[in-house]
Amino acid sequence: MFKNVIYAFVFVALFASCKTYNHIQQTDVVYENTEGKNYTEDASISEFIGPYRDEMNIEMGVVIGEMPETLRKSRPNSNMGNWFSDVLLSEAQRTSARAVDFAIQNYGGLRIPTVAKGPLKVGTIYELMPFDNLLVILDLNVNQVQMLLDKIADGGGWPISRNITFTIQNKKATNIKIKGEALGTKKMYRVAMPDYIANGGDNCDFLKPLPQDNSGKFIREVVIEHLRLLAEANKPITVDNSKRIN
Repeated sequence: MFKNVIYAFVFVALFASCKTYNHIQQTDVVYENTEGKNYTEDASISEFIGPYRDEMNIEMGVVIGEMPETLRKSRPNSNMGNWFSDVLLSEAQRTSARAVDFAIQNYGGLRIPTVAKGPLKVGTIYELMPFDNLLVILDLNVNQVQMLLDKIADGGGWPISRNITFTIQNKKATNIKIKGEALGTKKMYRVAMPDYIANGGDNCDFLKPLPQDNSGKFIREVVIEHLRLLAEANKPITVDNSKRIN
């Protein structure tokens, strides 16, 4: 993990002298075309990252899969959101000792608007998820699931995984189905999510007191591991374009 932390630091530091990069989750990102603009490189940062630059460039350039279609980020549904949250669910299910019902990813946590069709590089995953968010699993009762989905509905929709659908009505989540059954069929639900949300981010304070089943892995590491396992098994990347939020 230490090596990945260094890569993440260097990845961000490479751009530190030319822009401010704030971690603001509940926002729509505005992208500025910097073509033709001149920026002065920070000598101290350049000196610090020098020993890691070549190794990082090699690692970031490694192709770990073939994306079958261009992924685009949007609300309330998107193929990017579906793919990303499905990966979180798959990995939570693979590594957890108990079954996981569904996964969520906050909208602002995905930091680039598109992922191109074609060869997918490690560096793209770092761009998509540059922050040190950990994958955790929470046990939620029916009321807590409703509160979480109401937050998502009020925000216009976040990425949600397969196994869950709902309708937004008056900024509330209605007609909630989990594994095809109405909310409340079970007393408790296992939900995978970034620790940012579990720790109360994006006004989810009601989750803070709950115990976390912490994977101990950054979400970008989880996604990269998932892609490498697919490659080792000679399985393709798949994208589900189903509509999950109505």
